[in-house]
Amino acid sequence: MKENQSNLWRLFRNGLCCSLMVSMVACGGGEDAETATVGEPTEVEESAGVMDNWDTERFSTSITSSGRFDVWDENDDNMLDENEFYSGYFDTWDVNNDNILDEDEWNNATRDFGMENQNMAEWDTDGDGQINEDEFRTAVARSNYFSEWDVDGDGMINEREYSDGIFGLWDNDRDGAITNEDYDRRYNRYYGS
Repeated sequence: MKENQSNLWRLFRNGLCCSLMVSMVACGGGEDAETATVGEPTEVEESAGVMDNWDTERFSTSITSSGRFDVWDENDDNMLDENEFYSGYFDTWDVNNDNILDEDEWNNATRDFGMENQNMAEWDTDGDGQINEDEFRTAVARSNYFSEWDVDGDGMINEREYSDGIFGLWDNDRDGAITNEDYDRRYNRYYGS
């Protein structure tokens, strides 16, 4: 009887030790897990948006996966010509989809896309208090954004030039990074949550 109790005790103790080891591994215990939390963000943290900022690579992956480039690319040739560029850009600023930019949309977009020193009255050439697509095209054409985004100078904007162009406008301080807060606010406003 004493031998059976001793065997039961060993079995219980070994089972308990084994359970503790499995629990530690499952909960991330051990040296490798400690290093992962102190070092670079894990893949899960990156996908959950836990990183402090967005660089051009992370931004490009996110923006291109949104499918917005495909919406701008009306003829499905995987490139944006000047007409598609201005049309898609206008549609992005027109967040309520009424085919005009009201003062709130215009104020938000000029701030969010790095055009703070603009005057709405200069864009609103017919003086009706709103910006239609023709007025928008004329004003944005003065900015040279199309040629700036067309880095390779081929007269077309590819998907990477598109995402880099938006990144450049959202990176207000030109430090090569966009904070999570700025990214989330702008992305949700223009590309949906």
